[in-house]
Amino acid sequence: MPVPRHPLTLAVFFASAAWCIIFTTLGGPDLGSAEVPLLIPAPAPAAKNIPGTNAALVPIGPGLFQLGDVRLDKNRRAVSFPAVVNMREGNIEYLVVTTGGKTHESVFKTEAQPFHLQLVFLLLGVRGTTNALPEDPAKPLPGDPVVVEVSWNAGAELRTFRAEEFVHDRRAQGAMAAGNWVYTGSRIREDGFAAQVDGSIVSLITDADALLNNPRVGREDDDNWLVRTNHLPALNVPVEVTIRLTGSPKGSEKKAR
Repeated sequence: MPVPRHPLTLAVFFASAAWCIIFTTLGGPDLGSAEVPLLIPAPAPAAKNIPGTNAALVPIGPGLFQLGDVRLDKNRRAVSFPAVVNMREGNIEYLVVTTGGKTHESVFKTEAQPFHLQLVFLLLGVRGTTNALPEDPAKPLPGDPVVVEVSWNAGAELRTFRAEEFVHDRRAQGAMAAGNWVYTGSRIREDGFAAQVDGSIVSLITDADALLNNPRVGREDDDNWLVRTNHLPALNVPVEVTIRLTGSPKGSEKKAR
């Protein structure tokens, strides 16, 4: 596949077990130097079920870029996308899935494409793994730590909470412990990019095909997690999910109100 020459050009290549991003740029992959939309060539035929692969990474402000429904904030090292409240009761195994994913067991659902999320995470230099994840909760998950937040407008007020506030931990008999999640990445299977095919974005249980995983004890137990309705808006209320790399500049973290 020929790669067009441009100060910042991205080519995506798929292989049987992994994929890679290749940058051609002057002085390194500095997103701030992008002056025109960043075109993403369609992947090889082996990559299936991936809509929008000809989308462009479009600069929309200083350090801000849009790819489909996904927004990249380079300065805050954050990725955000719209979602809606999908469940307010019952057992859950996921925090966020796509509308074509396992919506019967997820707090939120989104139209954002996991393929687009994977691309912007890679642009930020986030590291995951293509290996199997350890089932033993005593063993750490491979990948970079991230913070997950959910925000929405309540009248004139913007409300923001850590995602853990909306998950009940049966073992602890309370809210899921506050802390980081882990960007584990996903993998290429015979049927395509796993996170895209399954629609799995943020998982509460151990799922090597989801983009993000929960590192806490209890992730090995499918029945441990329930929806926690404290502060959770009504069904179908629009929210924004933000995923930030830890170590973001001071002042970038929003406090729950």
